[in-house]
Amino acid sequence: MVATETETGFMVIDRNSVNAAWTGAPTTLTPNNNVNLPQTPNGSLVFAYQNMTTMTNQGTLSLTSGGTTPQFLPVPALANQPSILVNNWQANNLSVTNVSPTGSNTPIWIEAIGPGLPGLTPVSLPVDGTTVGLVTYQAAQGTALPRWMQLILQANSGSLTIFAVIGGPTDASGNNAYVMSVNAVANTGPGTGMQPPPGYYATTTSNYFTYQFNWGSSAIFVANISPSTAALSSVSVRPL
Repeated sequence: MVATETETGFMVIDRNSVNAAWTGAPTTLTPNNNVNLPQTPNGSLVFAYQNMTTMTNQGTLSLTSGGTTPQFLPVPALANQPSILVNNWQANNLSVTNVSPTGSNTPIWIEAIGPGLPGLTPVSLPVDGTTVGLVTYQAAQGTALPRWMQLILQANSGSLTIFAVIGGPTDASGNNAYVMSVNAVANTGPGTGMQPPPGYYATTTSNYFTYQFNWGSSAIFVANISPSTAALSSVSVRPL
């Protein structure tokens, strides 16, 4: 009997590991290859992924965690920015497999980031307006004051720059992450009348974005999750 495409996909899930102790750091998976994050944080984790082919091959990722059934994510070709999935895997592992057709030219870039990941030590984020520079896959963390505050996210170049912000109260799914992109191709999100891409809170064609919040005395975690190493950024938090 000839295996179906779905059955073939299940055959390669969690096998052919290129990194059985992945930390979430940016990596590119070719078809059939897998990485495994042994333990996720017990809180929001931002997972970013993008099809790196220069052709029109749509890719597919499989995500498994603990004993759950695989979640299949379509990964479109020629996308102008990474796709985003925010989830709380509740300290279980996260296994990611590129289940795109074998032999296809469909490399998929992936990254996962959140507080508490191994090998990721955030720099200090003051809440007095001091500017902190962040390169790709670098994070900063501080403690908000119990009042209204403003977060300023800025690109230091003309490159697409994507920020993950984690903090404040959680929603019904146990998540409290916000993803914003600057130097994007469209203005979307609150106040624009346009729906942002799935997983994003907002996108802007400007090179900076401001976010006002009042989370009490809680932690605020900010990371540069841009796919390009040229996407240098700066972050600051100030009281209002």
